[in-house]
Amino acid sequence: MSRPTAYVNWIVLTHLAINIAHGFTHGELQVGLSQFQTIFVFVVILLIPVIAMAFVWTRWKRAGFVLLSLSMGGSLVFGLYYHFLMMSADNVSAQPASGIGLLFRLTSYGLLMTEAIGTYAGIHFLGTTKASDIHQRA
Repeated sequence: MSRPTAYVNWIVLTHLAINIAHGFTHGELQVGLSQFQTIFVFVVILLIPVIAMAFVWTRWKRAGFVLLSLSMGGSLVFGLYYHFLMMSADNVSAQPASGIGLLFRLTSYGLLMTEAIGTYAGIHFLGTTKASDIHQRA
């Protein structure tokens, strides 16, 4: 397994695990999502990173890095807005500082970090991986 593939696996799987925990806190705290938010979460935040991870295992590595960059960047902006900027029940400051509210806060920060790392990694590996290298490894 190449270094970029290993990093993408770690980023996507860590992001997925944090998302599962964060989704649990949404349910426990009864923080609902709009239809747009629900679709965005399932497609951009959950599905596309997994597809990107699968692509980096194939001859479509560059497409995987592009998908990773776009999905993590979109997730970063989405989470930054809803968890930290927009005042609503989905904002970290609207949650209790202990118990499940603390888990909501911690997972919100964890998502922010993995999304920033994922965005950077996708762009970085896209820029350092030559098309000829990909075809030789595939």
